[in-house]
Amino acid sequence: MSWYADPDALRAELEAGTPTPGDVVWCLPETAGGDLRSTLYDTLGVAQEWLRDERLADTRLTVLTSGAVAVGAGEDVPGLAAAAARGLLGSAQSEHPGRLRLVDIDRRPESWRALPAALALDEPQLALRAGEVLAPRLARAGEPPLAPPAGDGAWRLDTTGGGGIDDLALLPAPAAEAPLAPDEVRVAIRAAGVNFRDVAIALGIVPDQTVMGTEGAGVVVETGSAVTDLAVGDRVFGLLAGCFAPVTVAQRRALVRMRPEWTFAEAASVPTVFLTAYYGLVDLGRAKAGESLLVHAAAGGVGMAAVQIGRHLGLEVFGTASAGKEHVLRSWGLDDEHIASSRTTDFEPHFRVTTGGRGVDLVLNSLSGEFVDASMRLLAPGGRLIEMGKTDIRDAVELAEEYPGVSYRAFDLSEAGPERIGAMLDEILALLDGGELRTLPVTGWDLREAPEAFRFISRGRHIGKNVLTLPPPVDADGTVLITGGTGVLGGALARHLATAYGVRHLLLVSRQGPASQGADELVAELGELGAEARVVACDVADREALRDLLAAVPAEHPLTGVVHAAGALDDGVFDAMSPDRLDTVLRPKADAALALHELTLDADLAMFVLYSSFSATLGSPGQANYAAANAFLDALARHRRHRGLPATSLGWGLWEQASAMTGHLTGGDLARAGRAGRSLTTEHGLALFDRALAHGASHLLPTHLDLAALRAGADGAAAIPALLRGLVGAPVRRTAEQAPGTRESTADRLARLPERERRRALTELVRAYAAGVLGHSTPAAIGAERPFRDVGFDSLTAVELRNRLASATGLRLPATLAFDHPTPGELAEHLLTRLPVAPSAAPAQDVRDVLTQVERLTERLDSLIEEEGDPALLGERLQTLVRRLGALGGRTASNSKNDSTADSSTTDSPVAERIDRASADDLFDFIDNELGVS
Repeated sequence: MSWYADPDALRAELEAGTPTPGDVVWCLPETAGGDLRSTLYDTLGVAQEWLRDERLADTRLTVLTSGAVAVGAGEDVPGLAAAAARGLLGSAQSEHPGRLRLVDIDRRPESWRALPAALALDEPQLALRAGEVLAPRLARAGEPPLAPPAGDGAWRLDTTGGGGIDDLALLPAPAAEAPLAPDEVRVAIRAAGVNFRDVAIALGIVPDQTVMGTEGAGVVVETGSAVTDLAVGDRVFGLLAGCFAPVTVAQRRALVRMRPEWTFAEAASVPTVFLTAYYGLVDLGRAKAGESLLVHAAAGGVGMAAVQIGRHLGLEVFGTASAGKEHVLRSWGLDDEHIASSRTTDFEPHFRVTTGGRGVDLVLNSLSGEFVDASMRLLAPGGRLIEMGKTDIRDAVELAEEYPGVSYRAFDLSEAGPERIGAMLDEILALLDGGELRTLPVTGWDLREAPEAFRFISRGRHIGKNVLTLPPPVDADGTVLITGGTGVLGGALARHLATAYGVRHLLLVSRQGPASQGADELVAELGELGAEARVVACDVADREALRDLLAAVPAEHPLTGVVHAAGALDDGVFDAMSPDRLDTVLRPKADAALALHELTLDADLAMFVLYSSFSATLGSPGQANYAAANAFLDALARHRRHRGLPATSLGWGLWEQASAMTGHLTGGDLARAGRAGRSLTTEHGLALFDRALAHGASHLLPTHLDLAALRAGADGAAAIPALLRGLVGAPVRRTAEQAPGTRESTADRLARLPERERRRALTELVRAYAAGVLGHSTPAAIGAERPFRDVGFDSLTAVELRNRLASATGLRLPATLAFDHPTPGELAEHLLTRLPVAPSAAPAQDVRDVLTQVERLTERLDSLIEEEGDPALLGERLQTLVRRLGALGGRTASNSKNDSTADSSTTDSPVAERIDRASADDLFDFIDNELGVS
């Protein structure tokens, strides 16, 4: 293995005569975690130079990222810029098959060790997590794990009592609707913190506790008669029993107003962890400055709070965590002498050495079994073990006898009582406001994903705090903002929101605003539907302009929804991409989405929907800039959901109704875009919008995949993308390089043909593939001597033709192939010089083989006539066979004589789809039959 500072250094070595490597790994620079432009510019430059270098034609470049994709439950996508770079390169992969690979790694040692094995796999995209190699596959979006009970009554998350996480359900909760006592407050929950106690209840290991959910944040919807300092609409957080629900009731003294800068998820993450740590260390542990503290599971919620409080109190803090979380403790200022594993009891001798043999004064424990005993032994004289766990409560008297000179105390936060809890919460908030403490990292889950969240917590995979979120229903009196709101898709959605969701206030934003074509008619139509629409001209990517726009939303109709449907196209092959062409697409799509995200953090949104594209996931050729911008949107949606904010990114397929972005597409463009499936009608698209909102996932692909067509073409010139193989169920397409014993490859079949027939066969192959690329119904539209440019080829369709021919022949071919050899005949001549030739049999032997086959067919015909007794019937069947052979090639008797000039519109055999799906071998079967070659 060799190391180079950058790709230029590698090229310099190649100039000096160093052999060309088979694989090269390029680590995307760390700027990928920050600036979008610099990351994409650098990635584009490196990739273009790599693909242009003919010396590297047989070397695959693996681009390594970290944090650019989420592949498992609870994962964030902090590398938004790197995610956009992956979208950019995904498009390049489709134009240059086999030249690039994308790998995202979690940076754990076992994942680095697994990297060489991953590079040996023939997968275009991979992720490495804890040493496991994962490949992406699309799957159908099933129903969400949980669904509310029928009817309009109150409900909450609970267990049906089976003792398993699968027994979680959303069950009726009539108590949440009972009349309020004078000192009670009814709160509409937006987020609720999950604690291990809740998981233990689900697993049936704390039978004395039955109600899940103890802390949350939300909006006041009703107050008791004695509550005078809170009003409907106030945002509050605190201790709320049974808060895994849309609505619950709490005591006024258990609630505090939210800080304006906090999200609901941040607020919901505060109460239990900080109160538990504070009560355990200050009230029960009597911690004093200068003492030492061991926090077990220090990367968990209470653990991270305890580390901060301990350091604030002047304690020397030690912590345990699993190996994959030790980096968190280092980021909070603990060094290796103060960190140990929470998976073994080795912390005991390790920390005894660090303390010079004395041990620690205080242990905040959540572990069980031998870890409790090891912790008791580690206590210094006068030491205290404060037990906050629920699974291994010991007898304090027995432990005092076994470990004299130290004490043990188990507790539950409720012991503190309402008054003390209120006082502690005030102290904690003062420390948070003053910067002495900070809120914890949050992992957000939609409440409907509760089973997955509980499993995630039970396996100890989380860092910080887990929060279940409950976005509010769409409020008819609120305002929904739609970017691109005067466009075709934006206008259709505006009508749908008015009719299906009852939205009465719409803010339609576009660059031209009221001057947009059809804007007045749209406003009038929405008015007839009962909705007031305001059309505003605004560049949403301009933060100051957007800030002014949001400030103008009336308080009586606050912003409750955002749909970002704006965008722009500037298609072109990857080699022709430039920073300017990237900017054209990034500004209205990615920049605007980021501005909307950051400037609406304080809004109580029911929806935050991003209109993305299927191209960002599948990697459409010719759309590297568009794929990059939409991949940014997909990652942003996942990042928001991880933070507990509402977000849904919809990777749309092609819509049937032409829009400002798609109205310019030609028949060939539409044919290429529609090969994976049929376009969406407006009615179908809006129905998928509704299903996506009801589903709750952060990223969905509403598209109409034609799996039957993909499956039929699985052995054809266009391979099934790896991402779709799980849905299609098709085998990996054969290539020219096959294992011994498999079916004869196209290249082999070409190689054994006589030269004259090989030339004709190659010409027909080129014409057939060219017709399929352009969406023609027959190869007759592609004359052998007619220039590719004259029949409609551009740089993108030329790349697609190159890919198909390269796949069929096994040759390395340049992207400019169709322009370097501008007619099918000239291109066939070029391929003829490149393809290997098999040792040919003697001409006499060829003739004998053909005659032998003709004689066998004649004998068989005689036999059939005798068996059937009806030569006319046999004649009819032979004519049917001839017609079928003609249909395969797209010819009829009337147009086969002048196939180089015939117009496709004159044929009666519309077989573009068959040509597009046919494999090279299918085409050769047709060619052989028509030309009489065996």
